Amino acid sequence: MDRRLFITLYLTMMATSLGASIVLPLLPVYAAEMGATGFELGLIFSGFALSRAIVLPVVGSLADTWGRRKFMIWGLFLFMVLSIGYDLVRNVMELILCRVLQGAAAAMVIPVARAYVGEMTPVGQEGRMMGHFNMAFFGGLALGPWLGGFLKDIWGISSAFYAMGLLTFFGLALSLWTLPRTSRDLGAPLPARTSYLKLLKHPMILAVFVFRAGSILGLGMNWAFQPLYGHDVLHLSSSRIGLLLSVIVVMTTALQPVFGPLADRVSRTGMLALGGALASLGLMAVPFFKDFYSLLGINLLIGVASALYMPPLMAVTVDLGRETGEMNRVMSLLELAFSVGMVGGPLLAGVVKETFGLAAVFHWGGIMGIVASGVYLVMMARTKPRLAG
Repeated sequence: MDRRLFITLYLTMMATSLGASIVLPLLPVYAAEMGATGFELGLIFSGFALSRAIVLPVVGSLADTWGRRKFMIWGLFLFMVLSIGYDLVRNVMELILCRVLQGAAAAMVIPVARAYVGEMTPVGQEGRMMGHFNMAFFGGLALGPWLGGFLKDIWGISSAFYAMGLLTFFGLALSLWTLPRTSRDLGAPLPARTSYLKLLKHPMILAVFVFRAGSILGLGMNWAFQPLYGHDVLHLSSSRIGLLLSVIVVMTTALQPVFGPLADRVSRTGMLALGGALASLGLMAVPFFKDFYSLLGINLLIGVASALYMPPLMAVTVDLGRETGEMNRVMSLLELAFSVGMVGGPLLAGVVKETFGLAAVFHWGGIMGIVASGVYLVMMARTKPRLAG
């Protein structure tokens, strides 16, 4: 394994995810102050994921042609510029546009970084390696919401946007300085390609795609509207709202070294489905908690459950990338599933909020996650889960 490459990717992923997550607890309130409706709030979150969903298949294909390094560098540069753009928008539509473009930039970075790591992972250590790499992504996500709320409380919301740009600049500088070129960057011959449609006909790839999209559908509803629940119902400060979102990812991050090796020893199918179901049940319980500390507790439990399913999910995806010889495209499909969930979740949450009220958002989100876990189990039962354990 190329340790220099792994460290470069690790630090770049952490800087990028930290920068991106800074605005998570701030955007709903920021948009509401501009007069955004419930549907527009959902669109702000979904727009990020929608543009990712459109760009990801292109990245998965062209990264083999143009080289992964180019995609990461240009993606980081665009992400940095658009971070500053949040402070310059004048209305809700401009905010949505900025969010959409930044989602496209993110699509150029995350799946490419994961494809790099997937290809360097030793056989039999998929859970451990991807668990460690997940710590970079989730570590940034964990700290970001709290840091964003803290910056807003002290210096105002603009400071969070500029901090996001600064952190992304760090990732860009690190990539420019140390990210090595692969054979693709040097013009090596291209392998034969498999279409995305054909890849999705693979029963295990389809099962992973369905689970990822469904579980993120519920999580996206939570990310989009728990800040409003904390602000409007519990009257919490921005830093406390940020902490509520951060603690889920803190637990997911902290437990990766525990659950990563476990995913190499036990049934990955069982780990994944159990974690998805438990996280969904926790999400359904959110509206029943009426104070900061009890809500903090249920978010801790959601984080533990999320930590349980992430290593087996990534390990199975790495195995599938190796089996098909399409690591870039399989990783892009995983990110596409994430985007599908993040597009549908906030939009569905906006409609549910307008129709049934804020509490119903969390009930519906939990139901979506439970259904996804059940569908995953059924689909895997119809295959020979050689790779899933």
